[in-house]
Order: sequence, then structure tokens, then C-alpha cells
Amino acid sequence: MPLGKRLRQARRSAGLTMEQLSESSGVSVRAISDLERGHIRAPQPRTLTALSAALGMTTAEHQRLADDARALRMHTAGARPRLCEPPRAVTDFVGRAAELDLLRQVAAAGAKGGGPVPIVLVHGQPGIGKTALAVRGAALLRDGFPDGCLHLDLRGVDPEPADAGEVAGLLLRALAVSPRRIGAGIGERCSQLRAILRDRRCLLVLDNVADEAQLRPLLPGAGPGLVLVTSRRMLGGLEGVLRIALAPFAPAESAALLRAIAGQAADPAAADDVAALARLCGHLPLALRIAGTRLANRPAWTVGTLVARLADADRRLANLHTGDTGVAAAFALSHAQLSGAGRALFRRLAHVPEAGFTAPLAGVLAGYHPDDASDRLDELVELGLLQHEGADRYRFHDLIRLFARERLGVEEPAGTRAATRERMLRWLEAS
Repeated sequence: MPLGKRLRQARRSAGLTMEQLSESSGVSVRAISDLERGHIRAPQPRTLTALSAALGMTTAEHQRLADDARALRMHTAGARPRLCEPPRAVTDFVGRAAELDLLRQVAAAGAKGGGPVPIVLVHGQPGIGKTALAVRGAALLRDGFPDGCLHLDLRGVDPEPADAGEVAGLLLRALAVSPRRIGAGIGERCSQLRAILRDRRCLLVLDNVADEAQLRPLLPGAGPGLVLVTSRRMLGGLEGVLRIALAPFAPAESAALLRAIAGQAADPAAADDVAALARLCGHLPLALRIAGTRLANRPAWTVGTLVARLADADRRLANLHTGDTGVAAAFALSHAQLSGAGRALFRRLAHVPEAGFTAPLAGVLAGYHPDDASDRLDELVELGLLQHEGADRYRFHDLIRLFARERLGVEEPAGTRAATRERMLRWLEAS
């Protein structure tokens, strides 16, 4: 007997309306209606258990209902590929112990339900390992989310990020909603998504989010699930979000990653060179992974060979590139999102002789008031190209500073560079 028909028959035999069954089971009226009409193709075990208990089913009756659902789920899985499956996790993940512990705590607290779905935002500069942490966290937590672990790249740094309606449609299909039942507009689709997630213990990983406007319609309300978001931006316009700001690795973590990737780095005699290589990579996970991969692919090299190559600051970014992955390319995606004034300030900050500086000095370089400089500096901070260092100080990551220097040489003529540098030196002497 079809699942929907069996459920409808059991409800009527119990003398319950959909509203009464919803109140006693905790499953929404809409979900019950969709189940009975066959619009939810593969209901989750948790939902069926709640309905069976509310209907007073015997163990045998519940088992028949579960068997119908299992058969339907197997038929659905065989009929089409699964959507929104998490990507392959790296096998040599290291570090981030505190962040993973925090994710476990949030998941455990959210499992109690009865309140808003926890939203965790992992943010930070390009190449800092946001996606790697999210994928690792999802792999560790997924057994606690029996109704599904779904991962979707929202293409936040692409010229055309994913539309929220497109994302909602994909998530609804992954949650086994019939395409015929998916709403046509963004508002309707997102409402459907919230209704389903209210009743399901799902883990959503929304990776590479562009901004608040893209993410906000997709966030569920109450429910027993968890949403893990990654973005280069802090998404300061969102309320009720737990933010995890990722920093570069500690030296021990950098060395551990290099050793995990490249055999040369595991040699105790190479410890000093490994430490030097980690420093030249700025302890940035992406740079470390590229460096380790280059070593692993060149067994004739020593760690010292790569250290010598990276010691040339003018060639360092070029050497931190392998295959289709490069540190400079990762920075360029954020750089492309800057305003014209933001790009001008970014490249001119390369004139500063130290990694740290103040807003007034930035204003001198850009040629405008310190208050205006603070606004432009905040734009760089938001995109992960700059870090705050105290109340009125900012700092470049070493590799991003090299990227800014490259952009300065490409985008400004020599005369303009010389005039800007002279203006900065006069200001520093007078300060």
C-alpha cells in the first residue's frame, strides 16, 4: 500500500483530523498533508516515529509504515542522483580544535529544539581554511542529524553569486520535495524550506556566502537543526549569529600540516627549514597546503629548496601556486569585489614600510580625510583583505601585503607611485 494512503487510513481510523494529529505529534499540518498526498517522497524516520506514536500504532504497524518509507526512499535514490552532498573532506586536516569543540557544543544545545535554529558563521581572510573547517565539522557532526547533511556552494565571490531562490529550490529537491510542489518565487520557496526544516533535524552547510541579502531568506526559524555558514565577510547585518573568526595557524599547526603532506617535512633534521617555510607562508593554510603539495610532487627537492625560492619576496606569490590553485588567485577574488576607491587605497597601502598602520596614514596615502579613510579601511576588513589591530590600527597579512604591492606596480604609473610615497614620507617626518 502506498505510504500516503496507509498514513491517511491510520489517521482516519484513529478519528483524528490533520490538525489534531499535528498537535499531538509535533509534525506540521502541511507536512502531514504533503505526506498523505505523496508530495514528500522520502519522509525521515524521526517524522514517522512521531506520527506513529501519536496514532497509537503497534510495533508491527509502525514497521509497515517504516518499510513503505524505506522502499520509497530507495526508489527515489535510484531514480536520480542525490543533491547537495558534502564535498570530500581533506584527509590531512590539522588544528582548529577549539573551533570544532565550539561547533559540537552548539550542535548539542540545538538538538534540544524548542528555539531558533543555531546559525554559526565561519569567516576570515581568503585562504584561511573556512571551507575545510566547515566540511570537517559537518563530517564530525552528521551522525547527529538523521534527517540529512546538505552542503551547497553559494558562489559568493563569483561575478554572479547564486540566487536565493535557486538555492532554496536545490535544497527542497535534496529534501525530497517533488519538483511539482516547489514554489515559483523566492519568497514561496524559502517559506517551504523553513516549514520543512521546522520538523527535521538537518545540518545545512551554506558555503561561500556573498552577503546578508543572499543568506537571510534561506535561514530557518525554529527547529532542531543547525546551519553552518562560511563567508569572507563578517555579515554584520545578521542578528542572532555565532561568529567564528579564523586566524592563521599557530607555528606548531603549520608544521603539522606540512609534515602531513610532504615526506621531506617529516624529517626531524628539516625542523628549522620547516619553521622557516611556515613563516614565509604566513601560516596561511592555503599557502601551507600549496607549499606542501609542491614538495610532495618533487621528491628531489628538500624543504630548504622551497625556502630559498620563497625567500625572494618578488616571486613568493608566483611560487605559491600549483595546478589550478594559487594564493594570489584567492586574493584576487576578494580584490575584484572592492569599490574603485577601495582598490586605490588597497594598493597604496603597500607604500607603508611596516605591516601595521593607522587610519590617518591611510588617509594621507589615499588623499582624503581620516574619517573617510576609516570607512574605506572597513571595506577592506569586511572582505578579509585587512585585519583590525586595536582601536585605530590595521594590519596586513604578509602575503596580502605582497599582493597589494603587485597591484600597485600594475595599476599605477611610476610617477604617481613616487609622488604618493613622497607625500607619505613628509607626513611621517612631521608626525
